[in-house]
Amino acid sequence: MKQKITMSIHGGEVFRLAAEAGIEPGDIIDFSANINPLGLPPGVHEVMQESLKTLAHYPEIGAESLRLCVARRHNLSEENIVVGNGSSALIYLLARILKPCKALVWTPTFTEYERALSQAQSQVTNLVSWDPKKTILLEEIIKSSITAQPDLVFLCNPNNPTGTLWSIAELEQIVSRFQKAGIICVLDEAFIDFVGAEFSFAGRVDEFDNLIVLRSLTKIYALAGLRCGYLLSGRFLNRLLSHFLEPWSLNSIAIKAAIAALENDHDFILQTISFVKEQRNYLYRKLQELSFLTPFPGHANYLLAKLEQRINGDDLRRYLFSEEKIMVRLCADYAGLDQNYLRFAVKGEEQNRRLIKSLQSYQVV
Repeated sequence: MKQKITMSIHGGEVFRLAAEAGIEPGDIIDFSANINPLGLPPGVHEVMQESLKTLAHYPEIGAESLRLCVARRHNLSEENIVVGNGSSALIYLLARILKPCKALVWTPTFTEYERALSQAQSQVTNLVSWDPKKTILLEEIIKSSITAQPDLVFLCNPNNPTGTLWSIAELEQIVSRFQKAGIICVLDEAFIDFVGAEFSFAGRVDEFDNLIVLRSLTKIYALAGLRCGYLLSGRFLNRLLSHFLEPWSLNSIAIKAAIAALENDHDFILQTISFVKEQRNYLYRKLQELSFLTPFPGHANYLLAKLEQRINGDDLRRYLFSEEKIMVRLCADYAGLDQNYLRFAVKGEEQNRRLIKSLQSYQVV
């Protein structure tokens, strides 16, 4: 009889699952966390090793050197930048400081937005912006958002878990209309580096006083365990947010690693985009061939798929883990989705083939 383990609704719990299963974390293939399959950028590992020598000293209080590096990246001022212990920590910071009475979340999307807003006692409304059965026009979403009269709206681009991508022209329409309506727009670009800098709206924060852009350094640079992210906003919002940020919000290794990655990532990001696109296309084609599963096209380093009603998503992910030590993300906790939806990260070629082989074997179970 196979061991019964606790499968979390959230992704990325490699260490806990490995301990429960009595295996090493390295034995698990984690398709539940959307991390760059190419690993660290060149030189980052060496910088982290060197940083160990300085652990007797406190890090920079406000991570000033990283803020300067980020400002150069986006052609902005350091006064536009707030850094934090991962973009998730910054989401909770925003909710805690801005405390919107009413907030709107474009769903289905990253679940931490609603959790953070609920902790801040905001009244949260979910607005469906993606439906596999029909096309929802952007104008319809914008009008519904403004009609709801929120103080703040969260949206993700490319969206997690659907992988849908708003264009620059569409973002201009969204942010400018919200600006006229007095609505703060929080745009999460955690996965934008997987599609290209030309799709980022980060450099526009000085043009819109209602815009906050979130960026993650843990996904594209494979630094999830280190935790590092930043947000960009106009100077008025930035002064407000910076005032409440605790000192030493980033450790010295994270600061050094992030700077090393940002300063040496041009070829690395181009290689990542090319590799992820190739492997995403492979996964999409192979998932389409499965009789019990329908994948949806996406632009990021993951794919959302829907299972036929006769297949239970939790049963499938338990099968994958018990047979092949493969973890996938069950999307039952995403507003608008349920146990019939799974998200698959794009990983290395061998790992992707192993996933497909395991899914193919499930058909005969």
